[in-house]
Amino acid sequence: MTALRNAALIYFAALATVAWAQNSPVARMAENERQARIDLKEHFSFLLQERSPRTGGHLWLERVVEVDEGKVARLLKVDGVPLSAEATAAEQRRLTNLANDPEAYRRLNASAQGDEKHLISLLGALPSQFLLTPAGTVNGCSQYSFKPNPDYQPGSMEEKVLHAMEGTVSIKQPEDRLCELRSRIVSPVSFGFGLLGKVNQGGNFQLERRPVSPDTWKSVRMVVHMDGKILMMKSLTRDQDSIRSEIKLIPQHISLQQAVEMTR
Repeated sequence: MTALRNAALIYFAALATVAWAQNSPVARMAENERQARIDLKEHFSFLLQERSPRTGGHLWLERVVEVDEGKVARLLKVDGVPLSAEATAAEQRRLTNLANDPEAYRRLNASAQGDEKHLISLLGALPSQFLLTPAGTVNGCSQYSFKPNPDYQPGSMEEKVLHAMEGTVSIKQPEDRLCELRSRIVSPVSFGFGLLGKVNQGGNFQLERRPVSPDTWKSVRMVVHMDGKILMMKSLTRDQDSIRSEIKLIPQHISLQQAVEMTR
């Protein structure tokens, strides 16, 4: 009878944990961030400092202007050094050509949307795929630690990578918006017994967001470090660190040509 009672207590405690997770501040925050990506009612300009494969490992400083279709970026400095007159002219020609070819712009912009989208998808997975534990308050935000829920069976390859992570998530209340996400891959992930691919242990991800208007929060820093192999040959190494500053509200529905001018 005692064993049965203990089993029942464990079962109902597990149900209570799941119910709390699905209606927790973490779940509400994840839904708010997902919905915010859909709404995108306001556009901004900002300075972007980034070191990544896109920059060839150099530190780039760009002026970025958001438009309905995505973003327009003008390179200003490389490794802290302003562009030469010749490089500045070449950058202007590139932007002019891009503004005159909307289809090429859409292709370029579509390829640049992945990282933040995947980090936001991790937020959505937290309530169901991870065990959440309150971990105090940091910089005015409620913090929760998370680790993989052993009872959850990931299906897709992306879910398997997510399920190998643990870390912390910080939430601003009562707004239920993301302050910061920090996660790391705590165990290697193999696909097809390692024949199709592998993600190595030790990768880490960081996303920081801040309010920039009464209704809008923006990512001010994103860090992505991971490595592995696909089909035993192609590297999937990612090494990116980007910081946004001088974030300013701009008019909506501007054209590509107007955005190019605003990056000057």
